[in-house]
Amino acid sequence: MKKLAFVLGIVNLLIFSANSYGFDNIGLIPVQPNGVFSTLSAYTIGEQKTGVMVSVDRSIEPNFYRFSLALEYGTSENTEVLANFPFVTGYNGLEGLDDISFGFKHKIIDEKRFGPTISYLIGFSAPGRDVFSSEGNFGGGIILSKRVGPFQGSINLFYYKPTKATLEDMFETRIGFDLAAGHNFDILSELFIRKGHFSESIEQIEGRIGYRVKTAKNSRALLGLGYDFKNRTPEWRLFFSISFIFPEEVNEIKRIYEEE
Repeated sequence: MKKLAFVLGIVNLLIFSANSYGFDNIGLIPVQPNGVFSTLSAYTIGEQKTGVMVSVDRSIEPNFYRFSLALEYGTSENTEVLANFPFVTGYNGLEGLDDISFGFKHKIIDEKRFGPTISYLIGFSAPGRDVFSSEGNFGGGIILSKRVGPFQGSINLFYYKPTKATLEDMFETRIGFDLAAGHNFDILSELFIRKGHFSESIEQIEGRIGYRVKTAKNSRALLGLGYDFKNRTPEWRLFFSISFIFPEEVNEIKRIYEEE
């Protein structure tokens, strides 16, 4: 009986562990350079400007690829709408849509000499394929950004409520920094912390580092590496993205004419 109880206990633990952590959903991400990896900036893209970013992240243990199409559109100088359409492949021989995310960001306080720029975000997600999905959520949070010389930092504090009553509320903290190391070159770092819908405690503490290069007036390329310090699921992650902002910025040339 003791052996049977021991075996049942182990099986129970394995089942609980398997169900404790859901798939690594991506959520809303910024179109570069309006953020760092997944950390959104409180600054807005600008009225009637459109940002488009194609990205891929390669996760290791578990192994899979995720391709994402992220979009931003400035409805005014202080507001914008965001969307992200992610597709997962190579996950235990399966592929399909990750949860599709939509959001609205509004800048409410402009940066002062000592104070940050502050925006709030409202967002929701629609379910993707069941094996990758949290079955949808809704929520939002606050975004703070500050520039000091060549440094820029942003903090995101988000809360999301699941649409499925049996799942847990999700809390996220995203902290991103970028350093303008050259005219067309930025060094990036990020700390991503999440308590997800499938766990009662923090399940992900991931550090990320990389760089971003300005490839054209309206284009950026990003390359980065992530490592999970807590559960190592996934243990390592590689990031690559390329983004475009439309319309392209045009530098006006001012001519000064001297009277004879």
